[in-house]
Amino acid sequence: MRGNIEEARVVSSSEQGQRTLFSLEEYSTHRRSPRDIAEKIGVNWLAIQELYREGWLSFDPQSVPLLNLPQEAELRFLGSLVATGCDEGMLHKLLSGLRKPYAYRLERIYYDWETQSWMLIPTHDQLRQNFGKWVDELTDSGELGKLQELRDRVSGSINELRRLVPW
Repeated sequence: MRGNIEEARVVSSSEQGQRTLFSLEEYSTHRRSPRDIAEKIGVNWLAIQELYREGWLSFDPQSVPLLNLPQEAELRFLGSLVATGCDEGMLHKLLSGLRKPYAYRLERIYYDWETQSWMLIPTHDQLRQNFGKWVDELTDSGELGKLQELRDRVSGSINELRRLVPW
């Protein structure tokens, strides 16, 4: 799943092959200022300016009154790392496998410390598919105890739902 990390990037309408005469991006959401985002994620404004000066942030936050979607994603991504205590050395380590600008959706990725890489959070369909594979593996390896434990857990959940929501 590591190779698909680019699916979590926010791109501008011009990068998507814009199909309109002019960009509708600025009208599609409530646009915020860089200072608003910095305050919301709890990072010092001077730290945001430093991200730009050091080349991490692709735009000058002082010269952009309202952010477009990719800029907001980039500022949230980098700013959140700084807000949690990442210094420049840690930023180098964490961002080494990613492509600039760092306009990644935080809700779609996570950092896997074991592989030291960013990964996509699996979708519900992928989780269901993996669950099916896991059950097949348990069956093939004769893990009757684990399968019974799963059955009991699922049965308990079904009974709980039936009790709460009469069908």
